[in-house]
Amino acid sequence: SAEKVYLFPVKAHITHAPMSVLPKWQGALLYLVTLLSVFGLAFLGLVNGSPTSLEALDQLAQKKTFSLETIEVDRKVPRTLLDEITHTYMKYNVELPAYVKAASRIAQDEPSEADESPAGGGKATTPAKSIGGDKEYLISVQVGSHNLTLDPDTGSADLWVMSTLQPSTERTGRPQNRVYDIAGGKIMDGHSWTIRYGDRSGANGKVYQDKVSIGEITVPNQAVEAASTVSKTFSKDPLNDGLLGLAFGKLNTIKPSKQPTWFENAKPKLLMPLFTVSLKRRAVGSYDFGYIDKSKYTGEIVWANVKGAKGFWDFPVTGFTVGGGQEVPIALNAIADTGSSLWYAPAKMVDAYYAKVPGATFSQLAGGWNFPCSAKLPDISLTVSGKKVTVPGGNMNYQSIGTTCMGGLQRDTGMPFSIAGDVFLKNLFVVFEHPVSGQARLGFASAAKGRAEPKVVKTAP
Repeated sequence: SAEKVYLFPVKAHITHAPMSVLPKWQGALLYLVTLLSVFGLAFLGLVNGSPTSLEALDQLAQKKTFSLETIEVDRKVPRTLLDEITHTYMKYNVELPAYVKAASRIAQDEPSEADESPAGGGKATTPAKSIGGDKEYLISVQVGSHNLTLDPDTGSADLWVMSTLQPSTERTGRPQNRVYDIAGGKIMDGHSWTIRYGDRSGANGKVYQDKVSIGEITVPNQAVEAASTVSKTFSKDPLNDGLLGLAFGKLNTIKPSKQPTWFENAKPKLLMPLFTVSLKRRAVGSYDFGYIDKSKYTGEIVWANVKGAKGFWDFPVTGFTVGGGQEVPIALNAIADTGSSLWYAPAKMVDAYYAKVPGATFSQLAGGWNFPCSAKLPDISLTVSGKKVTVPGGNMNYQSIGTTCMGGLQRDTGMPFSIAGDVFLKNLFVVFEHPVSGQARLGFASAAKGRAEPKVVKTAP
């Protein structure tokens, strides 16, 4: 079965934040406050003989909100568990643990898929199958005149794209309209960017200013990092045209001067300085900008202050609970990262979880935990700001090879922080709120039940 990728179209599925997302009494109160504000500020403006207050009201009226729905796309070649773990360590430039290196050496010694068919004389193997079917989430972004599909990544702050600067060999199999044409942009003289990973993979190029539109908002002079060359890790993925960084700008890699992210530039145009993420397992999800849709979550939102010292969306965790067991104290700092598929946590927590999964073993061959696909998976909760944030056990089932399933929760050995990737984020409603009165926050709530299945769009491999 194919791995499925989610796309967010710009022009389709865009909705404004309706008053109906609020409870009736809150909606009425908001309406009353708005009326009082309008008349009060208008009166003050007239009394003072100045249009300042009226101008402020006009600016408020122009603030925008919008929502982008997910569309499912089949992807024929899924990443293995080892691929995902290696990719994450490369992303954060952290040395691979010894057990992952060993697994990689074993994998490199094995014949390729093309050599493993009975016709080729090799052994027949069972291909990996996606269980969640939703391990990569892409967003459709208009860069200049091109509608590209980018990876929205809250773990980075670069907006880089495949471009006409690259040699034709790196663009093979990618439609021309999915490659950014630098002729439409204005070069930022003397500026460049480079992203390198531990295995020497990466991308680099020049920087241009161009208009970038997502949903209802266009940033006219956004810094666009046009690739001059990319490694095969990126060029071999025909569905992904680059990256849209949604972390804080201090993580940006442009030199000699870092540039603001698209969201930081778009923020003044939004009603509220935030975006929300609702990724779902086998269901329609969404990215909402400028508002919190109450219909998309249940219960209360658990808020955590974000330090953001290094530019990440980080949050403190003080404990965890597996199934209906007792809370286990733990002190860790985690980051919410939509650009990572798996969830990485301290061995103490990960091993305690799989101790409750019948038949679970740590596989040196796979580079992580696996278990029988028939095993019942308990839920797991993190203690955040003194309250529990619960992730469904089903999320831990990442993919299967025959009757063996690979775990979506793995050890964070050697990493400077834990990484709450898509396995953690799915089925949660997460608020990414930029600083208000100097303090950025993350909010977590249980996601409301979405539509059962997203629309499927088939694409070439």
